[in-house]
Amino acid sequence: MSKPVIRPARVEDAGVLRQMEEECFSDPWSRENLLSELASDLSVIRIAEQDGEAQGYFIARIVLGEGELLRIGVRRKARMTGLGKSLARNMLESLPGVSVWRLDVRESNLAARKLYEALGFSYVIRRRDYYENPLEDGIMMMLER
Repeated sequence: MSKPVIRPARVEDAGVLRQMEEECFSDPWSRENLLSELASDLSVIRIAEQDGEAQGYFIARIVLGEGELLRIGVRRKARMTGLGKSLARNMLESLPGVSVWRLDVRESNLAARKLYEALGFSYVIRRRDYYENPLEDGIMMMLER
């Protein structure tokens, strides 16, 4: 695979975002949720393409200088290639005015937790039964700059 190109998402990307949601999450967002985020001035959505095909994305929300990573997903065939790390770094580096970042991650998602720790995020709190389908605790993490 070639080096990924990370670009801003557009409204016409809603379909491919929905496909990646279904592939990456047991609780995928609806097309309507995605369109709402695409239309929001508070949201930042980027897509990573390799060889002309969308392989991953992130959705973040920025409010008053604080950021929240809402979603980050990488297609199965592009996992373990560093694409998730590239997306997370793009988010952190391309939005320099953000002083605090927060995110929630499934307790069982050790790969994601390791990635976030490597980027400087630290454990804040466990959220009991935060996730559904399947029911699972969430771990809130934070990065202060």
